[in-house]
Order: sequence, then structure tokens, then C-alpha cells
Amino acid sequence: MNMMIRANVLRWASPVRVRIGYGLPETIRNPQDALAYLQHRWPAIYGDRYRRAAEACGQAIDGRIAADIARQTFIEACIEARMLDIPEDDLPLAG
Repeated sequence: MNMMIRANVLRWASPVRVRIGYGLPETIRNPQDALAYLQHRWPAIYGDRYRRAAEACGQAIDGRIAADIARQTFIEACIEARMLDIPEDDLPLAG
């Protein structure tokens, strides 16, 4: 059996929570998960930020850019697609 295990999986210091519609929130913890999410779970909204996030996640996986840059571009793509999930504890207080 040919099986390769990558021990150097990048992890973000703070994960990103996403939600499609009324579905359950999902937690994305690294550029690998983000790229897989972009390729296989993304809704049919492919704007400029989607393309930038996919490119940045690939570059972070290859070690060409910092993982935090990929995280920020992924967050921007989530905002563009209106699927960034912000826990209630993180929402600003109305007042």
C-alpha cells in the first residue's frame, strides 16, 4: 500500500467558521482545509475574492506565502459569499 502522510500540515492560530445558508457551522483550521472547502463545498458564488483565496491557499500549502495571508483571503472570500459565521460571543454589543 502506497500511503504518504504529511506531517507538516499548517495550522492557523485561529480557525475560521463558515456556514452555508441555514446549515451547521463548519470550522476551517488550515490552508489545506480551506482549499478543499473552496473546491468542493463552495456555493455558486465565484467572485474575485474566491479566486484570490484559492490561489493564496495553494501558495501557502506550497510554502510560497504565509498561512496567515491565506487565512485573510479565505475570510474575505467568505464575506463576499456571505457565509462567514461569527459566533454570538464575538458580535459587537448593540447599544
